[in-house]
Amino acid sequence: MTHRFQRRLQRLALVALGLIAASLIWFNPAPQAATEPWIPTVPVQWDEQYARVPDWSQLTFSNLPPLLSSGAVEILGDLVSSLGYDPSRIWQAGQSVAEVLKLGDFQTSLYPQLFNLQTLAQMGQIDLSQVALSALEMVGWQRVEDLVSAIPGLGNLRLDQVPPLETLISEVLPASSIQGLDGNDLTLSSLLTEFPDLGQLNLGQLSEQLNSFALTDIPGLTGISLQNFRDWGNSTIGGVPGLASVPLDQMPNPLSGVGAIGQIDMVYGQAETQRQTTISGSKQAGFQVPCEESCAHVEFAGIPGLHGKQWISGQVQQVPGGEGFLSFVNGGQEPTGRHPFGDAFKVALWDVDESSGTVSTALFFRMCQRGGFLTPDLGCTPYFIGPVPFMTYKETDFMLVGAVDGGSGGQAASSLPVVSTSLDGLSQPASQRAQPQAVDLTGLQPCEPSNGELDLGALSTAISTLSRYPTAIGPYGCDIQGHCGRRLGPYPLMSYQPEVQAMIAAQPGGQEFLNRVESGAEVNADEVERFLPSATQTHLVKESLQVIAEQAQVEGLSDAALIERIGQQYFGGPGVPTDGTVADVQGQVFLNPQTALLSQTYAQAQGCIAQGGGQE
Repeated sequence: MTHRFQRRLQRLALVALGLIAASLIWFNPAPQAATEPWIPTVPVQWDEQYARVPDWSQLTFSNLPPLLSSGAVEILGDLVSSLGYDPSRIWQAGQSVAEVLKLGDFQTSLYPQLFNLQTLAQMGQIDLSQVALSALEMVGWQRVEDLVSAIPGLGNLRLDQVPPLETLISEVLPASSIQGLDGNDLTLSSLLTEFPDLGQLNLGQLSEQLNSFALTDIPGLTGISLQNFRDWGNSTIGGVPGLASVPLDQMPNPLSGVGAIGQIDMVYGQAETQRQTTISGSKQAGFQVPCEESCAHVEFAGIPGLHGKQWISGQVQQVPGGEGFLSFVNGGQEPTGRHPFGDAFKVALWDVDESSGTVSTALFFRMCQRGGFLTPDLGCTPYFIGPVPFMTYKETDFMLVGAVDGGSGGQAASSLPVVSTSLDGLSQPASQRAQPQAVDLTGLQPCEPSNGELDLGALSTAISTLSRYPTAIGPYGCDIQGHCGRRLGPYPLMSYQPEVQAMIAAQPGGQEFLNRVESGAEVNADEVERFLPSATQTHLVKESLQVIAEQAQVEGLSDAALIERIGQQYFGGPGVPTDGTVADVQGQVFLNPQTALLSQTYAQAQGCIAQGGGQE
């Protein structure tokens, strides 16, 4: 008699005894368990079987179930002093994840920092002129100089055209001092040049007065990406108007489900021991972590890669997690589980009830503190912020477990269906998104001399605007050096570039995608965005531009001449002639030095009009 058959007989015996007892005594109902959370689902079919997967088009940070446990991340005082801020965090059971989780926690998964307030307002039908400035949490730590640097053209405005800054500055600088400088034509940039200390004034100093201003009272604030603000990663999700209500399949890097579907054969309780063929674990320990004792788990039937495999409950097993400095948090441990929906969160089996053959799942999140140009990269904590109640399954149900090849525990390219019901917005298929509109030059002032400084963000934006490819992927072609491949994304990033290949190959299923690209197979815009996200493309472009810029500066070029030379080498390669027309491998003309098109577009991205430049 097999072990599984014995278990089924034991369960039938328990049911029979329960029925007999109920007929002999007065039935007293037991307290009801917590109601199963509202998790909308959609069916997917695979191999003539159906599975329920979350309907991410209806799930948002604001309507996810609340946290079931309290917790905290406490950072040592010495580190807080060296950082200049305190990244510690505390949360309570029953609190919404939108109040606890921050933009920086999803910087490399959902990329919420790519949104701007105008996009969020369109998605949520919000009138930003009726939303208080204080509703944008990160406004509270923005300095005057931060806003002038982040918002193109703001420095060219008069102080009275920016009411919140006018109120802030007037508290420390009398109006008579301003009027005595240059009449009513004094711009913010000129004012900061005359009084540099004003740049350090913080909008948080306005305190309750922030409630009397609207988000639209600072011109341009609603049109820039959230990542342009200083320390944007420290803002909670709920601290950005409209963000908590964005469906998770409409994030810049939207959630979806892809990978293997397994059928739950049996549900086992904590009496189980020595489970060796598991598919659960962590990114640090791998996803085949064995369990020695108290091994509550489910066992799968179905496809060969899953048949007989076990997924251990996160309630009974902790595994190593986290990365970088923050990996020490929670003792460096997190519940065992998997990542069928990517890195934004971890899915763990939770309550396992062998008698009823049911198992619930829960989500766990992590805290991340990524570095920047002047800030250290602290890494991420283990996935331990939770549990957030999720889906419940019973024996014979099918569930999405994600990629099982290679033990990644995450997403991978597969013949299985991708569950995504994207609507309008940034997650709309890339081929259908609106093309950039013409820039209104009215009111723009001439750019000031760069003094050797280069805004790589504005330059990468200009290159993207100038490219304006009609499709997200180009035809197969070769350059003059004999490198052959296909363009991927809005920038002229080519599939043969080693850095592009490395980024794609690092994604689950990335190598398969690269093979398809090189074979000439059909590839759509959404696949390009998945394996080479927009943020990754921009990062690669900035790195390339930095190398080219350093060489061009050695040649003594500056301002418009510098930008033109960078464009020539970026689009045409290091051997491109200094005169004539530059085109890519598809014959599309990008730059004619006489027109100075790239330098003008770069200037517009900075909020000014390009001036001539030359050699120093």
